[in-house]
Amino acid sequence: MDNQELARTRAALQELNADWALLSSLENVTYVSHYEVPIEFGPLAHLNYGPVLALFGVQEEASLLLANRYYAEAARQQTTFDEVIGFGILEVFAPFAKQERRANFVAALRQALRLTGVGSAKIRLAVEERTLPLIVQRIVLEELPNVEFVAADDALARARMIKTPREIGLLKAAAEVVNVAHKELMRVTQQAGTSEFAIWSALTERMHEHVGGKFHIAGEVVCGPRNKSVSPGGPIAYVTQPGDIAELDISPRLNGYWADMANTMVIGAEPTAIQKRYARAARESFYAGVAKARPGQRACDIFAATSDAYTQYGLKLG
Repeated sequence: MDNQELARTRAALQELNADWALLSSLENVTYVSHYEVPIEFGPLAHLNYGPVLALFGVQEEASLLLANRYYAEAARQQTTFDEVIGFGILEVFAPFAKQERRANFVAALRQALRLTGVGSAKIRLAVEERTLPLIVQRIVLEELPNVEFVAADDALARARMIKTPREIGLLKAAAEVVNVAHKELMRVTQQAGTSEFAIWSALTERMHEHVGGKFHIAGEVVCGPRNKSVSPGGPIAYVTQPGDIAELDISPRLNGYWADMANTMVIGAEPTAIQKRYARAARESFYAGVAKARPGQRACDIFAATSDAYTQYGLKLG
């Protein structure tokens, strides 16, 4: 199965003269393996012992994923990697049995490392210094005594800067979930008298209906007086009044990729002249930035274009 992301990663790591790679961050394991590594949350976050790991050859085609058994089946369905090695973290049908999550993780990691066939050969192993657990480093040194660790973080970031066609499709799909939420916000704010709880419920319900399954949502909806300052952490029990501002800042994660957008609506009333002025400035600034966001342009060039659009309305950006 074609995996352009893995091919790009291998090419980037070859520049480091790496022989193998062992990736440990949620985002980079998702990138190379095509398995949407879950965000650790709830009981499983406390029961799990080690992260999902991606072990693959840089100079050869072998590839392995290491995941707890609650994740392993989904990983097998999604990934392009050769093999998924699962390990137990909770014996739910033997509640009085000794729980061996650390031992199980270590055994699975040893199995994966031995499958590489490296043994005592001298190799350079590309790793992520930000996320590699100490236990993983210890076991790698025991199984591969002549290993040399190479920090791969910068090379991975460079490999991911230009998106593949597959990634662009996934980003568009995630962005459409945001679009659905903001369209629903437009609908539910046509009249006042609704609580932030009800607004948030309506937004997330439409998002889940659109996706047709479970996915992760971060963000908040903030209405009324709280908009006078930066007030994250909504919703609360506040009931909207005519003329209130509703701000929705929402970030869904779908198939391992995030979308993020903030927008505002005037609730149950006609916008004032100053509100219209700010809205028009924001719109013109956005389109000025989009027009400038082309290959060869710098981030400062895009900022200058968006800032100039604000200036035309007597406003200052930043």
